[in-house]
Amino acid sequence: MRQIMKNMQKYRKIIYFCIILILINGIAAAADRNVIIGFKKPIDQTDEKFVKDHGGKLKQNFSLIPAIAASVTENNISEMKKDPRIAYIEDEQIYNATDEYTNSWGVQHINSMPVHDQNVTGKGVNVAILDTGMIYNHSDLINNYKGGYNFYNNSYHNNSDPWDDNCQTEAKTCHGTHVAGIVAADKNDIGVIGVAPDANLYAVKVLHASGSGETSKIIAGLQWAVDNHMNIASMSFGGSDSQALHDAVINAYDAGVLLIASAGNNYGGSVTYPAAYTDSVIAVSATDPSNQIATFSSIGPEVEIASPGSNIYSTVEGGYDYRSGTSMAAPHVAGVAALIYSTNFQDVNIDGLYNNKDVRLILHNSKDLGTVGRDNVFGYGLADSYMAVFGIPVPTPVAINIILQRTKGSEKEDIQSVNLSKGTYSTNISSVNLTKVEMKVYENGVIQKRLSREFNFTPKRKYVTFDLTVNDSTVAFIPSGKIGSIGYVTIKNK
Repeated sequence: MRQIMKNMQKYRKIIYFCIILILINGIAAAADRNVIIGFKKPIDQTDEKFVKDHGGKLKQNFSLIPAIAASVTENNISEMKKDPRIAYIEDEQIYNATDEYTNSWGVQHINSMPVHDQNVTGKGVNVAILDTGMIYNHSDLINNYKGGYNFYNNSYHNNSDPWDDNCQTEAKTCHGTHVAGIVAADKNDIGVIGVAPDANLYAVKVLHASGSGETSKIIAGLQWAVDNHMNIASMSFGGSDSQALHDAVINAYDAGVLLIASAGNNYGGSVTYPAAYTDSVIAVSATDPSNQIATFSSIGPEVEIASPGSNIYSTVEGGYDYRSGTSMAAPHVAGVAALIYSTNFQDVNIDGLYNNKDVRLILHNSKDLGTVGRDNVFGYGLADSYMAVFGIPVPTPVAINIILQRTKGSEKEDIQSVNLSKGTYSTNISSVNLTKVEMKVYENGVIQKRLSREFNFTPKRKYVTFDLTVNDSTVAFIPSGKIGSIGYVTIKNK
């Protein structure tokens, strides 16, 4: 009898243990997923009943689209998908406001964000934008705009007002305004951010509304920069050799103004002037997000430094837009120079002075690209704000930037992958003109369906930001769209 009782107690424990396992497994299996259930036809009460009959907890019905938001268990989702009335069932996504750094891939790519985090923002530095003028009442420019001058008589306001009438041309390029935003768009949680968001901006209109200008106007603009004690002059234009212009840039440089100019858009051809005046001007070539030279960029022995110039998002009249060119590359370098000026920088050439010549040498602290050392494509390398200001590389990677592009090859050639160690990453996918991006996450070569996602883009929906938590994983991004369409991915440690 005692043995029977012992056996019953033993079996009772086993039964209890099994019941607990069943309950645990049942709870795990019953874990709800927040989903959007799309129907092929407009929804009615029978569709609501259908969801409820499958254990779904209704959260919201939509009239804009035939869909219901609900929480449903994994097993019931699988069953529901078999019903012919269902178009799709997808997980709820989290969308966050896109910040200024995400919009400004070039600013982020040259490691300006960690410099700003150390309160180095270009405060008090005077930057003259020699260009088509500026929409200076733009919300991202108005706080940093300090004045300027118009060397033409066709201003919309008066003869001295440097309003950017390039915005009123058929192309509506807003060239000078776009350049100004790259240098010093305000850090105000809207739109974009400049490389030196607290620098003082001066609009010096030396170009017509058409975007071209005469030698005399450019010389006059340089004279204005000297007379008004500018630290930096950003010049995003190019043309032919001129003895008068050469003399002018030499004298302006010797007077203490750091001169930075776009190398030109000659598709691998020669560097244009004034950038080619290497004795007094820093020539800047343009790169893309993968650190390749932009196809449109001029190259040659005159190139001193490279910086982002492809699909740069910056200020224009009424908002923001994308532009490409070495015109966009030069102001990135001007911004880095403003960051240097706002610090206690060293007398690098040991001449007893702390001036533009020292800042020029400090700018050579860059990320070496191409041939080791200075070369004809990237000069000393990619401009790097952190290297220039602190003299060392960024301690840990701030961000991984990936360019997505649909090519003429197979889809496999369009896949861009990155290896991520265990952790949580803030991930942003932005589209210039892609229609869709698939994200596939693999662990040990096995796809993780719970982490993999698909994002559709439209002209009104160009960004998605979310947190991605992975173990040691490979994350692949597959773009879709017309041949030549592009987008970007930025992944940052949290």
